[in-house]
Amino acid sequence: MQVDTGVVAAAQRFTKGQIIMSGLSVITVATNFCRATLKLRPTQSSDINVEVWLPETWNQKLFTHGGGGFSGGLGGPTINTSLNQTLGQGYASATSDLGHPTSSSAQWAYNQPEKVIDMGHRANHLVAVTAKQVIGAYYQSPARQAYFQGCSGGGREAMMAVSRYPADYDGVIAGAPAMSAGETASQLLWNDQLVAGTPALSFKMAALNKAVLAACDTLDGVQDGVLENPQKCRLDPAVLQCGTFNTTSCLTTNEIAVVRKVYEGPKLASGEQLIPGLARGSEGFQWGTGLQTSLGEEYYRWMVYGDPAWTRGSFFLERDYPYSRALLEPTVDSDNPDIGAFVRRGGKLIMYHGWNDTLIPAGNTVRHYERASAIVGNTITDNARLFMVPGMQHCSGGNSPNVFDMVPHLEAWVERGQAPERVIATQRSALSTTPVATRPLCPWPKTAVYNGTGSTKDAVNFTCQEQ
Repeated sequence: MQVDTGVVAAAQRFTKGQIIMSGLSVITVATNFCRATLKLRPTQSSDINVEVWLPETWNQKLFTHGGGGFSGGLGGPTINTSLNQTLGQGYASATSDLGHPTSSSAQWAYNQPEKVIDMGHRANHLVAVTAKQVIGAYYQSPARQAYFQGCSGGGREAMMAVSRYPADYDGVIAGAPAMSAGETASQLLWNDQLVAGTPALSFKMAALNKAVLAACDTLDGVQDGVLENPQKCRLDPAVLQCGTFNTTSCLTTNEIAVVRKVYEGPKLASGEQLIPGLARGSEGFQWGTGLQTSLGEEYYRWMVYGDPAWTRGSFFLERDYPYSRALLEPTVDSDNPDIGAFVRRGGKLIMYHGWNDTLIPAGNTVRHYERASAIVGNTITDNARLFMVPGMQHCSGGNSPNVFDMVPHLEAWVERGQAPERVIATQRSALSTTPVATRPLCPWPKTAVYNGTGSTKDAVNFTCQEQ
């Protein structure tokens, strides 16, 4: 079968309970389905692989899953599990590899401008187009609704659909979106350079986090080791100024200066704020290390400069960020706050972000939502809502209720006009699936406020209020 810019290269049937290999994961099939594999070549150098999983019992909807980092969803174990989940719920489920193999490296972009365009926006748009074509041919009926969900890099893809291709989806879920690759990569490398100059700081994170909680934990009325809204915390790290001795319980003058800058976020000499800093309360999860720094390095080495010899030590904010922004913003960035076209056609957007995210600052998503609100106006909540998640790290995890499902809330909004007023998040112990705590997530700028009676581990005792 021919589809836009390509073909259906293969189709295979699977039965419920069958064990299959899908990329890097082993899947126990949720329901009988046909897997259609598409090969798309919008340009001579493009090689986009798409899978559309078509359930035998179809709910007449399409659900597309985004990827993470530089990669698409195809082949990633987390995304394949999600594909299988929505498949089992009756959705025709789709994803792609964005035109290159799954990898934490961006080497695939080396001297490949068309592949960068595929990754930036073209591949996911073609997934929407071709998945709908396959659905129409297979079921002899079009999809009634189309949805997209992604976090991190997938969140960037989600926001690209909203801002650049507003007709592709009726409802979109964007988690911890890496909307500006240049801002995100620059902030990671900038943080790395700051922290590298104070190597002992990594051993003092626990003390810093303890001081933050001591000063700000009860601002939300509950002492639980979590800041409901870190933006209300104004702790100055100077309270930990070392005296005679430099220990892991205090900060030197240089370390205090570094911590202040990390909280503030990178700025150019002109005063332009690239991206907000990391939130107070996130200190216990380390700053500027490991995978975080390598993502920034990979971006600049392969996508910006195309120089295999480029290293993070070469990074200079005043020079490199403006260059990267000018070069790649039109292709890979999805931080355009004008979502008017999506709103006008009735699209619904749910955004979420964990306050303890140390990869992509949570404040950036708040800033973007407020910029969009300034353009759309007070009616933005009719079409777009943001849910901040206290204590949650990047996309998931943390020391708070951080397990939730936005999909039924999005469906209710799109299909029945029921806007999400609160989303219940749960926290489970490492040894049990039984929830140990629940807490409502609230549409920004509202936060969960304790009613003053009953267990603070039960969401029923909290209301969403703007403070």
